[in-house]
Amino acid sequence: MDLQDKDEVERLIRVLTTAMRILDISNREIEKRLQMSPSYLSRLFNGLIELRMEHLLAISRAIGLTPAEFFSLAYPKRSAPPSEAALRLRRVLQELSPPPAPPPPSSPAPALRADEIERKIEETVQRLLGEIGRPSPG
Repeated sequence: MDLQDKDEVERLIRVLTTAMRILDISNREIEKRLQMSPSYLSRLFNGLIELRMEHLLAISRAIGLTPAEFFSLAYPKRSAPPSEAALRLRRVLQELSPPPAPPPPSSPAPALRADEIERKIEETVQRLLGEIGRPSPG
């Protein structure tokens, strides 16, 4: 594995371990949820076991994140312009996908007061935190 790949693997492990710490989920809890042997995650996180895509997906789901959520946390924004390959793929995919349907007409939403907006934001954050903390089904 070259140095750039090793750096990326370490980045993904840091995101996993940080998310587990913030969500107060121990290695042991993840090992139980995934039916792994004790200390498996320690060995994985310390590089004694090769980190595979299956590990990333299973561990992220075990802490309550979808794969898309995990990768958006690991790579929140582009640090460089897209590669030529990415640009070509986007063009082809756009050509293959049907145009988006126009949004249905709607009446303007009533204006909310600042305290109503704050309450809605708090409720949404609490709901999302609750969803993140729940183990995924299956």
